Amino acid sequence: MTVSASSPESSFPEAGSRPLRIAMVGNGATVHALVRGGAIAALGHEVRLVTLGPVLPHEGLQVLTRPLPRNPVQGFRAFLSFQRDLRDFRPDLLHVHYAGGRLGSLALASGIKPLVVTVMGGDVQPEQHLGRANWLDHRATKRLLRESDLLLAKSTALRIDIARYGDYTAKIETVRWGIEQSRFARKPAQGEALRRKMDLPSGPILLSPRSLRPLYNIHLIVDAMPGILAQCPEALLLISRHREDPEYARELRRRVSAQGIDRSVRFIESIDHEEMPALLGITSVVISVPFSDGLPQTLFESLASEAPIVLGRLDAYREIVDHEREVLLSDLNAPAIAAAVSRLLLDDALAARLRTAGLKRIQEEASLLDEARRVEILYRRVLAGGRRPSSLGPRFLDAISLALRRG
Repeated sequence: MTVSASSPESSFPEAGSRPLRIAMVGNGATVHALVRGGAIAALGHEVRLVTLGPVLPHEGLQVLTRPLPRNPVQGFRAFLSFQRDLRDFRPDLLHVHYAGGRLGSLALASGIKPLVVTVMGGDVQPEQHLGRANWLDHRATKRLLRESDLLLAKSTALRIDIARYGDYTAKIETVRWGIEQSRFARKPAQGEALRRKMDLPSGPILLSPRSLRPLYNIHLIVDAMPGILAQCPEALLLISRHREDPEYARELRRRVSAQGIDRSVRFIESIDHEEMPALLGITSVVISVPFSDGLPQTLFESLASEAPIVLGRLDAYREIVDHEREVLLSDLNAPAIAAAVSRLLLDDALAARLRTAGLKRIQEEASLLDEARRVEILYRRVLAGGRRPSSLGPRFLDAISLALRRG
């Protein structure tokens, strides 16, 4: 199936010499590979994203997908069509977004070189998998890191995580990727229209935008709500059901009921990427407190939307923001989270100061346009280095491992 996907900016100036043909592999159900691929395509290059499963709406680059295989026959057919979609494109290079997983193994099996890999966080931070990663997951990550000609990491903290797998210093570059800043500029009219559409009250809106999974410590946010409500009774917490873990969601609902805060907590369906700027525009405080993280888009988007954000105390965040300068950092416990959120709700001057500093910081550090140009330069540098061959034996094992994978 072919899906259109598009450029994040209306006009990126073209750079470099001849246009390139970039094959990309990544999850089409999230915005990361789509937006980044669109940014590269907007520089005048031809980009094809090859993936499995559902794909979000987008425009400007070619996206080829097919249903997730449910049995060995479907898996074999998906493997053949995936390889064909990559090879028929005759790419100058292959760029994989996420160092691991089924898609990573499919990309490795193609043997296309040069190979560029964007490290996302969970791929090199095993603690994020909560023990569910198996030896095949680790094998795929090790193979992608080893076979890559260029590794892109969003933060120095991720470089440290990558180093656990080997010394790849010579081929790592820090690329934050950034966001489409103009999309997230605060637009009050759009925000109020979304408030009416979602039937939200006029009081303070608190937003937990991360996936509804244990990694993101959303139970701590729920447990912080009684303390927040004691200071600001009109506050309403919105919890995104994005990639919901059913068992964890049931536990959160049980906690909400047990604490008698049902009227102050609302579980909402995943917000469309196009509506996220409007939602952030009416959010009083964003709360994101995972126990492990890279440098998430949530942070960039919140700062660009001038939505004050409370973050957990993780090293990766300190590379771009400081406590009480652009954000509030909190210890990972309910009382600390409640105190940080309440400060922002009650201290208008503090919230305004963080909004101003955060917007300035994101304008300086996280321009998708600028980062796309940097990646183009890195592409050309890798191509100038020649094509390092990919051994057939390990590629055969990559293909075989797909039959054993759970996902």
